[in-house]
Amino acid sequence: MAAAPEDTLVETLIGLFQEVDGLFGAASRRLGLTPQQAQLLCFARHRRPSSGELAALLHCDKTNITGLVDRLQRRGLLTRRPDPDDRRVTHIHLTAEGEALSGEFQQVIETTLTAGFTSWSGAERDDLIRLLRSATSALRP
Repeated sequence: MAAAPEDTLVETLIGLFQEVDGLFGAASRRLGLTPQQAQLLCFARHRRPSSGELAALLHCDKTNITGLVDRLQRRGLLTRRPDPDDRRVTHIHLTAEGEALSGEFQQVIETTLTAGFTSWSGAERDDLIRLLRSATSALRP
């Protein structure tokens, strides 16, 4: 009996997630980071998130962010700065070392993922990009 189309979709998406997650984990460990620390550094590289924003981006509780930020701050990779308009809010800023490490991580990920699709035509890659963007939008609350 053939699998239902939705079963195949779910299995395929889970398989894709596992592969990307594995690549992410290997790249972060190579640089002495956990995958979640690497994600945090990447988010902080492109924006100056507050703890609440980081919790939403990382899909975790705000209390987890405090420890995560503390560990990265002790390593000299980021700093906390108060919001000039609201002293109750602090924003995460990367240090020069944090910028360099997040850039290195992103380069490793980009190189690894790009290498996996070198045999694909430009049209196939464009189709994949369109479908993944659509899937991301469909899953985003």
